[in-house]
Amino acid sequence: MQSVISLFTTYLPYFVLVLTLLVFIHEFGHYWVARRFGIHAEVFSIGFGPELFGWTDRRGTRWKVSAIPLGGYVKFLGDNDETSTTPSEAARSGAPVKGAFFSKPLYARAAVVLGGPAANLLFAFLVLTVVFFIAGEPYSPATVAVQVNGPAAKAGMRTGDEIVRLADRRIDRYEDIQDSQFLYWAKPMAVEYRRGNQLLNGEIVPQFCERTDRYNNTLRYGELGLDQLIRPVVGGFAPNGPAEAAGLKVGDLLLEIDGKPVEYFSRIPELIGARAGQPLTIKYDRDGRREEATIVPIADKVVDCAGKEQVVGRLRIRPAGITEFRSHGVLGAMGAGVRAVWGMTTMFYTSMAQILTATRPVDELGGPIRIAKAAGEASHAGWIGILNLVIALSVVLGVFNLLPVPMLDGGHLAMYLYEAVRGKPLSLKAQELDRHGSGCDLQRHQTPAQVTGMGVSGGESGTKGVAKTLVPVYETAVMGLAIGRSARCRG
Repeated sequence: MQSVISLFTTYLPYFVLVLTLLVFIHEFGHYWVARRFGIHAEVFSIGFGPELFGWTDRRGTRWKVSAIPLGGYVKFLGDNDETSTTPSEAARSGAPVKGAFFSKPLYARAAVVLGGPAANLLFAFLVLTVVFFIAGEPYSPATVAVQVNGPAAKAGMRTGDEIVRLADRRIDRYEDIQDSQFLYWAKPMAVEYRRGNQLLNGEIVPQFCERTDRYNNTLRYGELGLDQLIRPVVGGFAPNGPAEAAGLKVGDLLLEIDGKPVEYFSRIPELIGARAGQPLTIKYDRDGRREEATIVPIADKVVDCAGKEQVVGRLRIRPAGITEFRSHGVLGAMGAGVRAVWGMTTMFYTSMAQILTATRPVDELGGPIRIAKAAGEASHAGWIGILNLVIALSVVLGVFNLLPVPMLDGGHLAMYLYEAVRGKPLSLKAQELDRHGSGCDLQRHQTPAQVTGMGVSGGESGTKGVAKTLVPVYETAVMGLAIGRSARCRG
């Protein structure tokens, strides 16, 4: 019962906000291009079902907000229904109607269909460009800390190495490494890395990991035995942690734990993991002075990659952020925006291909409830979290709708390609079968459980930061699958 209440009080408001914004952008893309070609829009609706409120503009377009916030549509003059799949009876018989969608040439109809996905991609690009120009482009160095006896260590890597290429992908920042962990679970990955002035090569065989996070989402990734090389500086505390209770403060630099040096942050769990409940002597530097404290790590239950539950010790401290920001001029920010959108696009299509080829399980599909949870979870990170979610979902809403599936924009583009090659459109009977077979007629009456979408994977510290990093890149992005189906079932 508590989860249901939480869904409506915490998640739903953000879900409606994010979905409404992205659907409006998508539909306005169709509408704007249609206006350029002189096509009249009879209805512009955000949501399905009964109208809640609306108005009619001077061109005769009814702008309205409907009761079910699971998508939207633009109904053009001459459309049989909101799906714009087939012309109305009036449009089929007699002379072409001025301003009707189906009276326009093929290139105009194709441009209108492309308008929606293009608007989503353009919106994400513009937002990213503005952010990168004003605040800079986030960047984390790809210098790594190598876990003892982990896959990377077995491949010959050492702490301090900088990864240059991984799985035939150029590595520009640490987040690129985590993207590869998400995409390739147990596939051997060629690695090229820099050690001093040497450029070395090897092969890492990831260990497949499957875990469930605190939001009950399944995380699957390839454990490489790598961590980001971070100085062991206290950046914050989890509530009720032993380190804060013992007097440590933000900014303290950890030096030793029971006489063993702490060279980097991920060395801490290696030194205290088996010491839950046992007093430890920790030496640290505070403003140039060496201090000492006795701390008893608290016990925490974790599940390893083999599915075994273990009890480990925790200090409940967080590292200081090492993210840098690259300053850009206007052109540089635009280039960074293009790279970011392209990166999210390639990750999406790669993951979809893995699902279609059964290398990624179908149980990663979910629905709007998971989008609502993603929106609520992103809200805890403030407006930065919401902005990351909006950007990622906008990209996926755009690229998902370009898939050649009958119910999506890409399906209509495929029909128009057939028409261009053959010289005439599909028969009306085939178009009707396409419309009914895709479920477009039922789109306005679907429940959240019927709308497909891939689930978000929020992260815990035990996932080595994979999920946390993928939030702005992929994990929340794939949630747009659900929006894609509910928002688009038209041409």
